[in-house]
Amino acid sequence: MGIRKFGRIASFAAATTAAVIMGSGQAFAAANWQEVNTNSNWHCEKTRQHNPYSGVGFQGCIVQNSKGDAQVVLVVVNNGPKAVRIGGSISSGFGSNVTCAASVLNPGFQRGCFAPTKTLKCNVLYGAQVSVIINDAINNGETMTTNRKC
Repeated sequence: MGIRKFGRIASFAAATTAAVIMGSGQAFAAANWQEVNTNSNWHCEKTRQHNPYSGVGFQGCIVQNSKGDAQVVLVVVNNGPKAVRIGGSISSGFGSNVTCAASVLNPGFQRGCFAPTKTLKCNVLYGAQVSVIINDAINNGETMTTNRKC
């Protein structure tokens, strides 16, 4: 195989991979901010005020059902005087990971970025963490833990 042919194949492969990653990431990320309705399955860290935007708080939550399925949620509330641009990311040891799409959060509203639901293995302690971006300033939440006792 000649160098030119190899170069064209490598370029095509790189472009295809980039298109798949970019295309699938945007379609999934757009749908992950939703209204938040908590219940006894939600286990959240305390709300932290975002620095430097007073009035904007965030927290990480792990939602776990009785079947051993769990997901991580980044919750953001805007009690400030003006709209803010939000985004963020979620990572966990059990695969409930996602990049939270950029969005606008108006004053008086609360929204959650929901990572995918995953099944926990028995008797394994998992860690999870959220990061929030408010108007381009990043803050990290505490490390949360969860497990499934079997």
